[in-house]
Amino acid sequence: MDTFVIILALCALAGFLGWQRFATNNAVATTSVRSPHDVRRTQEIVDAAFGGARAMLWTTASGPGNINKRRRGKDRGITMSIDIEAIPGGGSQVDMWASQTNVYFGLFVNFSGAVNSRKKAISRHLTS
Repeated sequence: MDTFVIILALCALAGFLGWQRFATNNAVATTSVRSPHDVRRTQEIVDAAFGGARAMLWTTASGPGNINKRRRGKDRGITMSIDIEAIPGGGSQVDMWASQTNVYFGLFVNFSGAVNSRKKAISRHLTS
């Protein structure tokens, strides 16, 4: 019975670490979204994704994007950068990525889930 519990615990740990690694890879990868909106309206939509109650969790930061938001938290949080460019013929292209991170154990990024959820929310709002 003890061996089974140990194997089960090791499998659960491996699953958790794999899930965290997947979330980390998604956070640091660039997510691109085409929006039918012009650059000004797209910027308003992106800004709104960090507003409301989330404004307490995210703050404006310096970074390489047109919009840079840092997740408040231990060890400087994570910075999400967003570039917005006009597309000839109308609409805009939005690129989102984690530009500043804290890496743990050489594998995991802090608050990667927060960046991934903001990417999904922004993508959903821009395409709807």
